[in-house]
Amino acid sequence: MKLVRQGKDQWRSGSGYEKRILVGQELFGDVGALLQEVRFRKEERVPFHYHTNQTEVFFALDEVDFIVNGEEVNLKPGDMLVCEPGDVHGRSETGKGGSILVLKLNYPGDEDTHWTEEA
Repeated sequence: MKLVRQGKDQWRSGSGYEKRILVGQELFGDVGALLQEVRFRKEERVPFHYHTNQTEVFFALDEVDFIVNGEEVNLKPGDMLVCEPGDVHGRSETGKGGSILVLKLNYPGDEDTHWTEEA
């Protein structure tokens, strides 16, 4: 059993969001696994991007909107969305604010994020 209590982990700001790591790779015992909380700012865009190695599993805590491979996806609380390597995803500036949990699998680090203007 492993109990993780959330402390005062630092939030890191990005374009249209802020995030913090909830569980790092060391606790999972698996290099490449990471769990983070992401909060989106209302009516702010998250630039489109994709990953070549990692899979991201998004678990909606609130209602949030995404665009994945050009398709609009609206998540309700409790919904999950899986973005596999190569899936281009982001948020338009009309998106609602809200929070998600993101489980990253095969996460090699931030160098696996490739920014693009295409949805």
